[in-house]
Amino acid sequence: MTKKRAKFFIAPIAAAALTFSLAACGSDSDSSADTTSEEDATSDTADADVTVTGAWIREPAEGQTVSAAYGVIANNGDEDVTLVDASAPIEGTVEIHETIMDDDGTMTMQERTEGFLVPAGGEITLAPGGSHVMIMGIEPTEIVGTIEVTFIFDSGLEVVVPAEVRALDGEMGDMDDMDDGDKDDADMEEMES
Repeated sequence: MTKKRAKFFIAPIAAAALTFSLAACGSDSDSSADTTSEEDATSDTADADVTVTGAWIREPAEGQTVSAAYGVIANNGDEDVTLVDASAPIEGTVEIHETIMDDDGTMTMQERTEGFLVPAGGEITLAPGGSHVMIMGIEPTEIVGTIEVTFIFDSGLEVVVPAEVRALDGEMGDMDDMDDGDKDDADMEEMES
């Protein structure tokens, strides 16, 4: 078994154990809006200065084969880090994307090959209508429940977090306000061809 494959088998078990222990400590008034704590979001490496909290995945719209993962990446260390890649144990392509506005005012997405800088002592937010982890070429039936997402940094650090799959209704934030919110998925469908 390869090291990468072993990580996919071990990481979900460890994350599940953490999730169950934290759930036992939570109260009935806990909000489902942020189901990931900093303890859930640290990697098993010595560098635990980078955390991912509030991770979630958008449930694909009916007939769509694209989705996206979001969350807040905090860098509590003394050196900048760069998010350069991500992965998930599902079929499909996972890329780091940004949403930009064209000269004509149209919002479009594109891969950000240089990644996203997370400054020392700072954080970045991956959110609908902005920076995100794009998941393309998926089988929508795979995007249910909770999925382990691995955030990969330029230092080699990998932070594995459970990301709850959430329905589109009421969870799209800024995407609801975009004129071409539906075009977003259509653009990704074209890019897959």
